[in-house]
Amino acid sequence: MSVIVEVGLVFFKQVFLNATFVRDSWEKRSTVNISVMATHGDLNPNEEYRMNHKRRGLALIFNHERFYWRLGMNSRSGTNADRYNLEKRYPSITPPLIHEASEEDHSDADCFLLVFLSHGENNCVYTFDGMINIQDITAAFRGDNCPSLVGKPKIFIFQVHLNNTDV
Repeated sequence: MSVIVEVGLVFFKQVFLNATFVRDSWEKRSTVNISVMATHGDLNPNEEYRMNHKRRGLALIFNHERFYWRLGMNSRSGTNADRYNLEKRYPSITPPLIHEASEEDHSDADCFLLVFLSHGENNCVYTFDGMINIQDITAAFRGDNCPSLVGKPKIFIFQVHLNNTDV
């Protein structure tokens, strides 16, 4: 099965102790074909998400390069290439926190995107000074916590360097 996902440009700014947060509406649109496998239920190819709202939606990118020394995490210097490319292409804007983004009104948006670049282990990702469970991040945008995203695509991408060797 192939699903067409429209993606757009996002904005980028490095703030908060070397963690980068991105927030704004996507401006330019392009189409990407992504092969996916259904995880449950039947998919009707005639059913589509409504993608004609006033704005494309909110995009958050958390790019963690350095970590509090007591965590014992190495710096992720390789992430600078991603940061550099984003900073070069997109202007800076104000960052929201995850809970603030989940409380926003997304009624006029097509979808939501969150990207997290960091270290991780045991279903958690590292922040500068601690860890957060991936399920806690995604739960913030479930319908019961963020009603204005009900029926809209929510895309979560975790590019995480795993710190355990048994994965």
